[in-house]
This record gives sequence, C-alpha cells and structure tokens, in this order.
Amino acid sequence: MEKPKRQPLSVLLLLMFCLYLGLALITMFIFETITVWPSTGVALAAFLLCGKRIWPAIFAASLAVLLIYFFSLGQPFSMTQSLLIMLATASGNTLSAMLALYFCGRVSSLQQSFGDLLWVLKRFLPATAICGAVASVFGIGVYWLLGLSWVEHYVTGIANWSVSNMVGALIGTPLLISCFLQPGWRRMLDKVRWKYQAVFCLLLLAFFLFGPGQIWLPPGFQQPALLLMPLLFVALTANQSFIFIFQGLTFLLVWVGTTMGYGPFITGHAAETATAMQLFCGFLAAVVLIIQALLCEQRKLRKLWTSDLLSSNRKLEQRVQERTRQLSEANRQLAQLSVTDGLTQLANRRRFDEYLQAEWQRASRLQQPLGLMMLDVDWFKNYNDCYGHLQGDEALRQVGQLLRLGARRTTDLAARYGGEEFALVVPLADANYLKQQADLLRLAFASLNIAHQTSPLGRLTVSIGIAVLVPQAHETSMVLIEKADQALYLAKNNGRNQVVIAQSTPLQ
Repeated sequence: MEKPKRQPLSVLLLLMFCLYLGLALITMFIFETITVWPSTGVALAAFLLCGKRIWPAIFAASLAVLLIYFFSLGQPFSMTQSLLIMLATASGNTLSAMLALYFCGRVSSLQQSFGDLLWVLKRFLPATAICGAVASVFGIGVYWLLGLSWVEHYVTGIANWSVSNMVGALIGTPLLISCFLQPGWRRMLDKVRWKYQAVFCLLLLAFFLFGPGQIWLPPGFQQPALLLMPLLFVALTANQSFIFIFQGLTFLLVWVGTTMGYGPFITGHAAETATAMQLFCGFLAAVVLIIQALLCEQRKLRKLWTSDLLSSNRKLEQRVQERTRQLSEANRQLAQLSVTDGLTQLANRRRFDEYLQAEWQRASRLQQPLGLMMLDVDWFKNYNDCYGHLQGDEALRQVGQLLRLGARRTTDLAARYGGEEFALVVPLADANYLKQQADLLRLAFASLNIAHQTSPLGRLTVSIGIAVLVPQAHETSMVLIEKADQALYLAKNNGRNQVVIAQSTPLQ
C-alpha cells in the first residue's frame, strides 16, 4: 500500500476549505436543502487526518457557507444577529469536530482505525453522535439566545441537525480518510472490476426504490432495506476503500431519489423526510462499518495465526536442525571413538587396517612406494611388573605423543598396533627418510630417561622396524606388515634400542 506524501499545512488548509465549501454549496444550491449536511464528514475527516492545526480551514469554510447562505436569503436578520449566528455556528462546527478528534485520536492507518472493531464501536460511532449534538446545540442555541424562531421547535431542530451531522460524518469521514490514506485507490479499484455487478444491482434497486421505477414495483417490494444486499455483498468481499466509496454512492442515490420525490421516506414535511432518509442511511452506514471492522479483525487474527504457525514451524525446523546437527556431531564423535585408541588417542588397530589397505591399493594403482614403521617398547612386560600398570600406561602415552609428532604429513597415520606395539604408515616415503625419522623417535624417547630397573639399559627404550614396498599386483598389505615386523624382530634380537630396515628394502 502506498503511503500518502506529507503535504504542507497551507496545502492541507486550502484543500479542506475547498472540500467543505464545495460540498456545502452542492447541498444548498443543487439539492436545495440544509437539513442534509455531508460537509460534517469533511470536517471530521480533516481533524482526524491533520489534527487540530486544521481548525482555521473548517472555521473559515463554515463562515463562508453561512455568509453565502444568508446572502442568498436576502439578509433575513440584522447585521449583528447574522454575525453572531455565523460565529456561533462556525464555532460549533469546528469545536464539534475537534472534540471528535480528542475522542478518536489521529488516524494514520485504516487497519488501526476503521479496521478495529473496538475503535469503531467505542470511539468513532460515539464521536459522530457527539459531533452532531455539539454542532446542533451551538447552531440552534444561538437562535434561542437571540430570541429568534426556528422553523421547527428548538428540540426538534436540534434532533434534526444532530442526525444530519452524524450521518454526514458516518458516510463522508471513512470515504475521505480512505482516499487520503490510500492514494493508489484508483489502481486498487481496477483489481475489483468484478464488483461492478454490485454497482449494477445498487443502481437497479435505486431506480425501483428511489426512482421512476417505483410505479412498477408492487407495494410489498418497496422496502429500502433491500439496499442492504449489495452493501453486505461489498462489505464481505471488497477492500475498505471500495466499501466506503460504495457506501457513499448508496447515500448519494438515496439522497438524489428522495430529493426528486421518490422513495418510501416522502412525507408532507421536508424536514421529516430528510430526517427519515438520513436515519435510514445512518443505520446502513453503521451496520456496514461494524461488519467491515469485524472482517478486518478476522483477517488480522488469521494473519496472526498464520504468523504464529509459521513462527512455530520455523522454531520446530530450527530445533530439528539443531537436533540433527547434534546427532551428526554425536555420530562423528562416535565414529571417531570407534577408530581411536582410548589410552594414547592414536588411531586404533581397526583404523590402521582400513587406512593401510586404502593406501596399499592407491600405491598399487599408481606404483608408488608405501612405507611402514613398527615400534615396540623394550622389556615392557617387566616394566609393568616392576612399576605397575599405571606407570606402564603413562609410558605408552609418552610413546604415543612422540609418534604423533613423527607423523609430519597429513597423509601419515600413527596408530597403536596392539599392546606396547605402535605403527606409522608413511605414503610416498623412501627407506632413508623413514630411517631418519625412526632414529629421531628412538633418541627422543630415550632422552626422556624413564627409569627401568629390570632393563639392561637402565631406562625405557624402543626398537623400530622399517619396511618400504612398491605394491605388486599379486601382493597384499600383509606383505608390508610382515616385512616391518621381521625388521622389528631383528632389532629386538640384536639388543633392542635400535632401528632395522627390512632386508628387501633398498636404501635410496
């Protein structure tokens, strides 16, 4: 929905002055009546839209209307009386609209005003009654104070004046406010062209109920309440702007037909005819306002429910995503635990077997060398027996930390092979490189000086066997393990605390 551009105060004052004066002149000189007064809708709409700063336009327009009216009557009162009547009536029209402003508050949105059932029932409808009553008390009261007669009794005059102002506000105010707050209403009407059937139905009913077609309509069908049918149809199916325009059109057709002498409200007294017609139109307007407010409330609730449902769905989706993420993380951790040795945090035997098999197949396909280092803690059983399993576990953790440091490349895998045996898989490695790394590991572990009373060397040491192969088509990874294990066996037989390369592994 487009937002109306903020207009300068001078433009608003001129616009409201011209609207009030123009509508009043049409009422007085085209419809030749003052007992119907739609200009009240302009005054009330002006205050609700622009606030109390608009009062000069309404006051000046009321003075101009009264001046033109008295001039057309040929000075029926003295200059002083006319001036007092003009000032009192203009003050009443302005003050009544200002009181309605304080009662309703400024309007900046159709949804928050005429789309709010409580606002319509508790604020706008009472405000229209207050507006009519205050204006009529000022307008009729000045005649009583000056000792001037009124066409009817003063009380009757106040009642008729109140009704005309109230109906003018009920019909004109929503229409003007909707046109002001929705400047794109013409384009909006293009979207409801199918509502033209309602307009046709309204014109047809107006022709038979308030037009020349009345003579062909049986008396039992001359019921003005039939106008409720197109009004209710539009109220139930159209947007607010179209509803208020359609309501204004209905009032105009009834007013024109009654002025021409058609319809069920015609009596021998013009004021009674106008009052009856306006009471009927006011009732229709109040019903339509309440119904469209109810439907707006229903749409708001539906949007709120939809929003809450979408919000709940989003929260549920987020919760599901969070649970899925947590489950994925738990599965990842579980998978990691399933291939990790709990004591040393190295890869376990299962992971070692899988990785070695995969690297063996890759090396066989690309005919690249694959190296394996097997490491064993010397006289570890005696160490456990002498120092206990807790000290033995700590020693194994130390070996694991050093072996993890020895896995320098991302493709290297350090694993606990079993018990006090460890393994290091090194793709694309030659025997010299592995020999250097193995010697560094052996010396680093020996430098820890972990005491071992039952060892001939007096401290914990490690023995390492190395094998490097380019896999052949008829061989399996067990060939590499056997060769590295044989080299380890030789290292242990040769006195331990040393590195041995498998005999079939050439130094490069």
